[in-house]
Order: sequence, then structure tokens, then C-alpha cells
Amino acid sequence: MTEEVKTINFNGTEYNVEDLSDKAKYFIAQLNDLQQQGSQTRARLDQIEVATRGFNDLLAQELEKPEEGEVV
Repeated sequence: MTEEVKTINFNGTEYNVEDLSDKAKYFIAQLNDLQQQGSQTRARLDQIEVATRGFNDLLAQELEKPEEGEVV
């Protein structure tokens, strides 16, 4: 079985992760975490926007329905 060499491409240059300093590896980990957080935040914002539209539609339906006893 062959070992997979982990590399990153940064500013057009390919780097072997194992050859990098601990500080550089830490920065890579932080950047990866921030990308994940960004994706999660975008997904959460999508959920909030859909829920907001849903409640807006429900409110419109509620406000537009005739009151009890009202003749339409």
C-alpha cells in the first residue's frame, strides 16, 4: 500500500504538508476550519431566509383571512 502525500497549493506553488513548519500547519488548520465555518454559516443563513419567508407567508394568510362573522 502506498502512502498518500498531502500537499497544498498556495499562491501557485505546491507544498508538501509534512515539510512545513508547525506554525504553517497550524495556519492551514485554521484556514480549513474557517472555510467549514463559512459553509455552515451560509447554510444557516439559507435556513433563516427560508424560515423568514415561510413565516411571512403564514402571517399574510392570517391577516388576509376574514374574521369570524364577517361577510365576504
